[in-house]
Amino acid sequence: MYNVCLFLESSTLLAKLTALHIWGEDTQFEIRAVCGDYDSFTKIIKNKSFDLLIAENSLIEFEDCHKFLEIKNNNQCRHIVLCSENGDFESARKGILVGADDYLTLPFDEFLILSLFDKIRNKSANGEVGIRNSIDKFAYKLAELFLNQSNDLYEYIEYLYSHNIAAETIDWALKIIFEKNDWLDLYFNELDLKYSSALEFWEQKNRFIALYESYVYLFPHHNDTLDEVIKYILYNPESDLRQKVLSEELHINKSYLSTVFIAQTNIRFVDYISNVKLLRAAWLLKNTEMKVSEIAQKIDYKDVAYFSKQFKKNFNCSPSEYRMPDNYHFEI
Repeated sequence: MYNVCLFLESSTLLAKLTALHIWGEDTQFEIRAVCGDYDSFTKIIKNKSFDLLIAENSLIEFEDCHKFLEIKNNNQCRHIVLCSENGDFESARKGILVGADDYLTLPFDEFLILSLFDKIRNKSANGEVGIRNSIDKFAYKLAELFLNQSNDLYEYIEYLYSHNIAAETIDWALKIIFEKNDWLDLYFNELDLKYSSALEFWEQKNRFIALYESYVYLFPHHNDTLDEVIKYILYNPESDLRQKVLSEELHINKSYLSTVFIAQTNIRFVDYISNVKLLRAAWLLKNTEMKVSEIAQKIDYKDVAYFSKQFKKNFNCSPSEYRMPDNYHFEI
């Protein structure tokens, strides 16, 4: 996908531009950030690079031209297009000075913009493939550190942020991580972890780290003896996972299971099952309209009051409070 940033103060320009049928999978151009002032733009551009910046001409004063030249030269925004509600020669001239690739005015011509997209694709194919390949390499490295549960992951994330490539790298790494561990979809939404205009960079970083720390708990280091057990639990969080039932299902000695589990993971079997079920409950609270009592029953809690008590103990809020958007919090 090609990442696009809209730097527009005019609500008319923003509405007209976002309403065009040119965004998404068909064109591979996706709006990833929207801002209407320099402070917001500076914060966004500090932590992420874009393939295309569409900026309102009135926001770019003549004395600020050098800033946009620097942004383009540093590949923070590889292509710049200016736009305004009413075009004039002076605006077009100013666009050339800041290194703009094109200039758009109302009414927007979809064919013209799609032609611009084609030019950007051709430039990327001929001269910017190395940048994209570099992002891929960073993403695979980040995914490798994540999956191997390496403590170097924290330092590597800081390195990515210091080089302004963290957001894009994390997005691609998440795709790899979720593909290799499809059970994660039962507990986390990949889209909630990816960068968007509604998600601050620091928040994306915190969510990714929280995902990693939850992953370390859910999939602790273990040998082949426990691999089948752990994967069965993770893929079946709504099943009856009592030790006796699970032992019979997997044909494992009950006492042996309990002993081996804590010896290899340093987690009590009963605590592990409880946390897996509660994390699944958290996902159901955020992504369904099921009643709390229905969710408790679904994850095999017979007593709703006990379920609520355990949930609050783990998430520091009641199931109803957790459901509120302002209380998003997914780590164990």
